[in-house]
Amino acid sequence: MQDSEKKPGSDHGSNFVEITVVVNGQPVVIRALEQQPLHVIRQKALEETKNLAQPPENWEIKNEGGELLDPDKKVGEFGFDMQVTLFLSLKAGVAGV
Repeated sequence: MQDSEKKPGSDHGSNFVEITVVVNGQPVVIRALEQQPLHVIRQKALEETKNLAQPPENWEIKNEGGELLDPDKKVGEFGFDMQVTLFLSLKAGVAGV
């Protein structure tokens, strides 16, 4: 995303994305910097929703279309709008552990 494409009024020029993360049906809003890896947002969402029984790597991150997202990619690499909703769910076969 080019600087000229940034929406005005976004935190003094900082590149923030407001991500609503739905964890087991519970939404939480995380403000993320575009240069942060997606796994950082996953960790924050799990902490805020108190879903700490499983390690973060057992959780899949998907977009609204159900596509699996790479947690090691930076938030800015996905081309999200300034507000986006993502979904965390346990990987298949992990829930019963």
